[in-house]
Amino acid sequence: MILRTRVFGNTMASLLTVIASTAVLAGPGSLPTGFTDTRIAGSLDNPIGLARIPDAPGSGARVLFVEQRTARVRLAIGGSVTTVGNVPGVQSAEEERGLLGIAVDPGFPAAPYIYVHSTDNRFGNRVAISRFTLTGDLSYTGSGALTFSSASRYDLIRNMPDNATNHNGGTVRFGPDGRLYVSVGDDAVSCNAQLLTVLAGKILRLDVSRLPSGPGGPASYALLIPPGNPFPTHSDSGARLVWTTGLRNPFRFHIDTATGNLQIADVGQDDWEEITHVDAGGQNCGWPWREGPSAFSSCTGSQPLVVSPVAYYDHSNGSAIVSAGIYRMPSSGVGRFPAEYNGNSFFIDYYTGIMRRVVGSGAIWSAPQPVPGQPNATDWATGMENVSDVLEMPDGTLFYVRQSDNNTAQTGEIRRIAYTATLDAPSAMAGISLAAPRPTPSRDRVMLGWSQQGAGTARLVLLDVSGRVVRVLEGGAILPAGTHEREWDGMDQSGRRAAPGLYFARFEVGGVVRHARVMLLR
Repeated sequence: MILRTRVFGNTMASLLTVIASTAVLAGPGSLPTGFTDTRIAGSLDNPIGLARIPDAPGSGARVLFVEQRTARVRLAIGGSVTTVGNVPGVQSAEEERGLLGIAVDPGFPAAPYIYVHSTDNRFGNRVAISRFTLTGDLSYTGSGALTFSSASRYDLIRNMPDNATNHNGGTVRFGPDGRLYVSVGDDAVSCNAQLLTVLAGKILRLDVSRLPSGPGGPASYALLIPPGNPFPTHSDSGARLVWTTGLRNPFRFHIDTATGNLQIADVGQDDWEEITHVDAGGQNCGWPWREGPSAFSSCTGSQPLVVSPVAYYDHSNGSAIVSAGIYRMPSSGVGRFPAEYNGNSFFIDYYTGIMRRVVGSGAIWSAPQPVPGQPNATDWATGMENVSDVLEMPDGTLFYVRQSDNNTAQTGEIRRIAYTATLDAPSAMAGISLAAPRPTPSRDRVMLGWSQQGAGTARLVLLDVSGRVVRVLEGGAILPAGTHEREWDGMDQSGRRAAPGLYFARFEVGGVVRHARVMLLR
């Protein structure tokens, strides 16, 4: 997977020289003390995207992955890999094209669907988002084997532009709100990112709950538009699918399972790679008005209000950023990371293989102090070249996919990062006691209080009844033992008055979660 083809005006030949000079033998990354990096599956053919089957706890992990060039969907169970099916019509012969991403319906196995992101040549070069129906051992009562027929294909969207061979995006993921989020690159036309009438340079948010079963499509945009999208009255129906604008090539993004916020890795052009956190619909990430922290170019009209990146690095450190997600420590699990990692934002550079982390909340994020055994002062890990996707598992480990060893065929891998040292006893932070919200019901302001037995990373968010994040009141600071309070002023994350109704306050300390009901009257 070549993520960049226009770096400093390089030709394709010079870019391949850059790739060859930075590639190393596939193998474990260099990690801090207490962490291990082991192979789950090897000898793979250019794997690129990962998705976990949401099986019941206690069963062996079933992980789906896609191969960029062969257009195969494959299943890994332990070290065993089988082919689930082939996606027809994939244009995969050039640069950043191919089968790029995969997601599993959160209603699985009752909704036995997978969703794929591909560049498609069935009706001319387009970017397509398609659904296939899985069959086989859906409930994992035996071998866990799965398959799908290409005839089960249902196209959600198949008309997004793919005139250029690069900048296609490539991620499909479900948020905790049950909506499907899709990244699409600017198709190498930078101002596409600022045009609501062009589905390029965007993150889309789609409702798949009303789609008919079986093959067909493409769906009407009206069928895909969920409530809560930021442009509901726009005259162009495609614009009503848009969640985030102003992106160049958001090849990989993740969704914070605690808040529903997006972490978007946007591959830069001349100088900067950046990670941006999006906490509400309608936010503009700035491309091409801005690249990283700097002004870059312009489009028709005045510069919009943009959300700034939480982290960035220049091209002396790499040239193709890949999101590795926001880590959420589970309450149990062999291999889970220590509590200090809860809420950390991780990212990787595809070519140099550096892996970094930042901590913070809202717009304030910074690199933490190095931990013991870290390869150097700035990089949490090194040796992560050619990594194209990262997936947190229910046990708190990280699975990642490495596409190849120095572009050699059949050298792709799925690997696992785990913490194997002894964790500190969790009892110090496991106790959370909630105070009753006051007043309740409320017409405007509500006090939300809790006590925690020990220091721990704390988050407090307000959710509506659909699970959508309405407001973040505590974004991941490490708070001491004792009693804490936060006030909700009845406003949403965008500064608008929240509608009257029932809301849920979600408290999380050190991976332990509690909920309280809040009734808002107007």
